[in-house]
Amino acid sequence: MGIENRRQKRVVMKQVVTIDGSIKAVGLDLSTGGLYVHTGRHFQPGTTVSVTLSLYGEATSVRAQVKHAKESVGMGLQFIDLTHSQRQTIERYVNSKIEHPTAVAKKKIMIVDNNATSRRMNQSRLVADGYSVVEAANGTEALALLAKESIQLVILDLYMEPLDGFELLSMMRQKPEWSKIPALVFSGRSSPADVDRALAAGATEFLVKMTTSPAKLSERVKRHLSSKS
Repeated sequence: MGIENRRQKRVVMKQVVTIDGSIKAVGLDLSTGGLYVHTGRHFQPGTTVSVTLSLYGEATSVRAQVKHAKESVGMGLQFIDLTHSQRQTIERYVNSKIEHPTAVAKKKIMIVDNNATSRRMNQSRLVADGYSVVEAANGTEALALLAKESIQLVILDLYMEPLDGFELLSMMRQKPEWSKIPALVFSGRSSPADVDRALAAGATEFLVKMTTSPAKLSERVKRHLSSKS
């Protein structure tokens, strides 16, 4: 079963891992099928690598295949050829983190984006930084989540169907219970017209995908949530 199978148990990892014996990366989340890492190096999907991570204070080296990657952002790795012992160690580690979670009140962020890879990259970083994250693929799904979840900040793309980011912003600002929620536009399209239209619709800030890494996005989230406190 691959790392992309959302039924797998995933836990926050946040530790330095080593790829191919010398390349340092930050592990963001871990499942029994693989892990997601943040690295400044580029790897082609399909590449097989060796990954060394620390479990229970001991170095564990496993083989993994790159499933998807974005340069300077991160990549998803799927474990391959695990020994029985390695599989048991990883499963025990994941289960221990699920059974004994850190008791911290987490602020809830919603990411609205029709690009699943983009959602996953930023979700992993935000979870690693201590936030609770829910995801929506378009404005319609986002409205349903707003109605039932206590969302404290929204990150949204603009061009989605059937309900786009501009419409979602306008609807949020018209409802008293949602009107004060910070809304960070996170878009690959950044023409002056797009920026002006988004800000006029109620965006708190406009961020461009190509120049905003998951780490930078998390910093902006922290700043806006801190200003609300």
